[in-house]
Amino acid sequence: MAEVFDRVAMLDNFPLIDDQRHIEGPAVAVDIDTHVDYNYADRNAYETQWAEETVVMERLADVLKQGEKFINMVYTYRSCSKALPQVKTADQANKTEIYEGSYAVLEPEVKKLKDFMYFQRDAIKLFCDQIKKLTVIKKQKDKEKEKMIISESLVWYLIRLLDLFALLDALKNMKACLNNDFSFYRRALGILRGRSVGADDQTQENNTLYLFLANQNSITTNLKTDLQNVEMYDDIFAVVVNQCADYLEAERYMLPIEKHCLLRVMPYCLFLMDNEKDEKKNIFKRKDLALNRVAKLFKRNPVVPLYGDMQITLEALIKRSPHFDEKVWGTSSVSEDAKVAFEYEIVNILDQTRAAHNDFIARFANTINEIKAAQRTAKVLKDALTLAECQEITATVLRGLQLLADWSAKVLQQSAWKFARPNNDSSIESQVEYERVVKFNYKSEERYALVEFIAMIKGLAALFLRNDSLLAPIIRRTIHDDLQEFVQVTLRELIRAMSKSARNARKNQIRSELLQLRTIAADWAGGIEPVDPALYGKKAEKDEKVQIPSRTTGPSHTQLVLIRNLVFGLIDKGEDKDWTSGQLKDLQVFYNKSFFYKYLLNITETVTASTDLADLWYREFYLELSKRLQFPIEMSLPWILTDHILESHNPAMFDFVLYPLDLYNDAANRALRSLKQRFLYDEVEAEVNLCFDQLLFKISEQIYAHFKVHASSLLLDKPYKAQLEIVYAPGRFHVPKSRFDVIMREKHIQLLGRSVDLNQLISQRMNTYLRQNIDYAINRFEASDLTSIIELDQQLMALRLVHRLLSKYFVLDPFDTTLAEVNESTSLVSFHSRIVLHIIFELMYDFAPNFNYNSITKRFIRAPVTFTEPVPRDAMPKSNPTFLFGNKALNGAYANSAELLKKFIGMPHIFSMLRLISKAGLPLVIGEVLRNLELKFSNVLSPYVRELMSGMPASSKHPIYDYGSEGGYGSYQLKLQAIATYPDLKSEVFQNFREVGNSIVLMNLFDLASTQLDSARFIQAAPFLGVVPEDFALGSDQANGDLSASSPLYANLQRLAATLEDKPDLARSPAILRDIVTNAWRADKYYRPSYPHVSMFKSVLQRINHMLAPVRDEWMGTDTGYIPIDSTTEFYRLWSALQFVVCTPSDEVAPPAPGAPPVAPVPAEPSAHELFGDGLFWAGSTIIHFLGQQQRFETFDFCYYILNVDEAAAAPSAKPQMREFFKMVTLVRDTNQTIFAMLNTYAPISPAPVTPLHPPATDQELTFVTIREGARAAPTSSASSSSFSAAPAFDIPPPPPPSSDQDDWGAPPPPPPPDFDDMPPPPPPPM
Repeated sequence: MAEVFDRVAMLDNFPLIDDQRHIEGPAVAVDIDTHVDYNYADRNAYETQWAEETVVMERLADVLKQGEKFINMVYTYRSCSKALPQVKTADQANKTEIYEGSYAVLEPEVKKLKDFMYFQRDAIKLFCDQIKKLTVIKKQKDKEKEKMIISESLVWYLIRLLDLFALLDALKNMKACLNNDFSFYRRALGILRGRSVGADDQTQENNTLYLFLANQNSITTNLKTDLQNVEMYDDIFAVVVNQCADYLEAERYMLPIEKHCLLRVMPYCLFLMDNEKDEKKNIFKRKDLALNRVAKLFKRNPVVPLYGDMQITLEALIKRSPHFDEKVWGTSSVSEDAKVAFEYEIVNILDQTRAAHNDFIARFANTINEIKAAQRTAKVLKDALTLAECQEITATVLRGLQLLADWSAKVLQQSAWKFARPNNDSSIESQVEYERVVKFNYKSEERYALVEFIAMIKGLAALFLRNDSLLAPIIRRTIHDDLQEFVQVTLRELIRAMSKSARNARKNQIRSELLQLRTIAADWAGGIEPVDPALYGKKAEKDEKVQIPSRTTGPSHTQLVLIRNLVFGLIDKGEDKDWTSGQLKDLQVFYNKSFFYKYLLNITETVTASTDLADLWYREFYLELSKRLQFPIEMSLPWILTDHILESHNPAMFDFVLYPLDLYNDAANRALRSLKQRFLYDEVEAEVNLCFDQLLFKISEQIYAHFKVHASSLLLDKPYKAQLEIVYAPGRFHVPKSRFDVIMREKHIQLLGRSVDLNQLISQRMNTYLRQNIDYAINRFEASDLTSIIELDQQLMALRLVHRLLSKYFVLDPFDTTLAEVNESTSLVSFHSRIVLHIIFELMYDFAPNFNYNSITKRFIRAPVTFTEPVPRDAMPKSNPTFLFGNKALNGAYANSAELLKKFIGMPHIFSMLRLISKAGLPLVIGEVLRNLELKFSNVLSPYVRELMSGMPASSKHPIYDYGSEGGYGSYQLKLQAIATYPDLKSEVFQNFREVGNSIVLMNLFDLASTQLDSARFIQAAPFLGVVPEDFALGSDQANGDLSASSPLYANLQRLAATLEDKPDLARSPAILRDIVTNAWRADKYYRPSYPHVSMFKSVLQRINHMLAPVRDEWMGTDTGYIPIDSTTEFYRLWSALQFVVCTPSDEVAPPAPGAPPVAPVPAEPSAHELFGDGLFWAGSTIIHFLGQQQRFETFDFCYYILNVDEAAAAPSAKPQMREFFKMVTLVRDTNQTIFAMLNTYAPISPAPVTPLHPPATDQELTFVTIREGARAAPTSSASSSSFSAAPAFDIPPPPPPSSDQDDWGAPPPPPPPDFDDMPPPPPPPM
């Protein structure tokens, strides 16, 4: 057995990893009653004159137990007749069946009512008989001129029985449905009377029951009537009233129900004592009643809880007394009423209660720690603490139990006060009266105070119950040792004193009772009573210390009652001359101390009874009053308190959010164990389910909003935030204080006997919120243009940070998986997503056709005029501040920041696009853009170029220099009139060229941004890869072998794995180590860049070059080996014409506003450059570049020629129109040069073969040009025969199809990097 105890003790040191804080009420999984009350069944084991009294108390206890059942039955009774079908007409066909069914349903209920009637009759008879016996004893004692002694234990049973009568009467008066159901039963019985047996007897019984139910206060009336037949019953009642007053003034009670019982019984007793027919029984003239102190108690506690949601006003019963005298009783002033209200409202004592709670918690925690420390160091467990220490611990526990009971009593009394004084404000719209007493009767600060009181009560109760097994042995030892100290030491001197005067009959009787007390309670060392000279009135020869055995065993319930009765008899029977002051004080001290022994011996039951606050939920009285089945949760006090905490957003109160829910545990426990009504438990459970769902929803919402604000605040630009805090109130952009970490760690809260993992449930909600938020962000993006890509990127960055912050507390799905699921990119065969598809849609239908590129700022801005239909988009989702950036302040800050990026598309947008579509989605975007370009070239631009070529002038050679710039400008204006006036020039031709140019520029920006991102990632990964600038500059030619094998990441992990494999005692999972090494090698391969950098833009240009293959022959014109000067069908000449139209300023100016001052003329419409931007020139220059016509274009361009003439002229043209033209041409020429330089860098063109010129030897030779072999046939027309010039040919033939031995720029794009699973395994470790 010792080994068993040692193993059990070891469980205390077993580590349980649980970071959950205790923020809920007590939860007892296994309840063991260590102090069982056998209802005096063991009384025969003790020989004392008080044993006979235990027989009476046993019968009274049985009556009280039965009475509890009827109290529960009456309080929870619900009308059955409401649910039964009614007979509507006398000749209804199924009338008999309805009455038979009604009778069958109501008969069991009526039987309960009859049992109730008979019980109250028998209980009243038993009570009156006992009162009669006591009055007989009193008469006898009065004759003998002795004082009658009634033990306080018996009086307490009488008090409880009187309280039972009062409760049953009040409950019966409240339940009108009892009489309704019985009336319905009588009606059904009357119809079926001929079929029933013993109908006459049943009729008489039913009449008696009808009178019992119909008459108000019938139980009290019957009791008072029966008491009139008992002489001197008022004397016994005076003893009862005085004991109630004594107990209340001395606070000799523990449980709140005991205090309220004492308060309720006093006016009830006084009412029963006062008899209008007998002036001698006028309570206001009795000398044995101190009505002054009773009145003070009533005025201090005017309203007392009765049962559940019922309350009683004490003075109301007194005022019903026949001899009530207001002058003797006194009246309450307004100031006294205000003082009472102040005392009832617990908000007024919150500060001192909180201080007492904190002080006791600190002292109690220190006591527990000292006990555990002493037990760890003690060799023998029972010797760990001294008796003095045990007594101090017991006193601490008793103080805690008294605090619990006092706080619970104050909470229940405030509830009764609120029930008695509802909020009758006429401006409040209430559906039922219950709203006025609960929902609208508590102010905000009162709700906070009530929540904090409940938290203090339930928290301290949980602390007691968790340490019950630690404290119970110490308390039992203390009680045992104190009792033995009193019996074996204190009583010894009293026995010796009484034994000296054994001839005195009184003292001899006292000595006999002292010996009985000693026999009942003594626990002698060794189990043998020693020979004590004190029994003979002598002193011991030697002062030997009494050896008291120390045991962890307290007295039984019967033993304790008999001991206290004996001590009470000694105190009450003895006279002053029988005792010295010290001896009487010792008896009184022990008697007062022993009152609390029964509570200390069963801490669990005491704590459970003291902290039962189920009355705050029960509402049967108001359900009966309002004729409703149940109230909604908005009227339920537990949910009102919980919701108030959640809606107030007070972080200081958030720790208490679960404590109000413990009221449901109390209500459910009472429904099952006390009331024994399953339907009540079902109602509690249904309300708990609903409230818990609401609680979970609101907590999850607030937690998510908090972390969203946290993440958004962290991501907000710090200088920007500092400036905002200067302008706005400080703290608006910081994370608000919260106590969510406490609630987020709760993994096993107890609710209705179920262990609920709140952390897991909130985790599920967080996953749902993350999915909804991601969907909301994508929906906003799908309802916006491409400029909102930055907002989407910011929101997803914030969500990713939210996920990371929440992951510290919850187990969440991986963010990438969640994003892929919402983004609809989880399919194994799907290479697109919602974001990618919308980006492609915007690029095709809004970005390319409606934005203009600015080469200087490298930004795209929306064109002032659009030539396409409005882009159809989804509707913008409803605004949700939480799903944006957390709150209105941060939403405004981010909106102001995003507004700066809403007017253009630039590199920030490109970076956001690359982050969102990733490398996996980038090929799809590029492929769709290039596919669109290919369609533009073949299906749109080719017909328009062919059509415009037909409109070119027959002769397009430059005018002579003598014409000057103005003449040349006018000449080209006339020649290109057909081109300039072409109807679809802007809406179709320029529009499609702009789309091509914007797409090309976009590809270039993609390449630049991708290169920067790769460089940044490489810089971060380089230290782990072992890459230094010197080695990286050498390139792949200097690399020897596999570089991954020598990287620090792989080499160190491989070395660690090899070391651990050599020590099997350290390496418990070698397979995991090998997987780590393999993954390190793969990670190295993934992050290590390829040395020959492959440009994405270069590959795109290659694709564009291939796209021009179908139109290349047509757009390159007829190739004779010589440059045609006069007329040509080459593309560059058409582009020169289009460029001239673009540079030509508008002749129309906008009329000035009426009354406006004179200003420079403003064009009536935007210029072509303003309409289409630099993307137009990117398209033309790219085509010219890949057709090999760059030099011809730069040599023979119309605009360039006129600009050159003007620059060479002695007097440049000063006309405003010409100056505007030259300004535009200069800008276009610079733009074209930049574009050609970039194209030549990324995709250089091989130089064309030079045609040699051979001057004639003589002037008569006409042929001096050698035709290049393979040259195309020259045009046969006379106009074109004279348009050739003796100049080298700069054009090149069409490029051949790509082959495997082409140079880099003509090579196909490199394959994507291999996936992890496609990589070969790492090389084996070196031997």
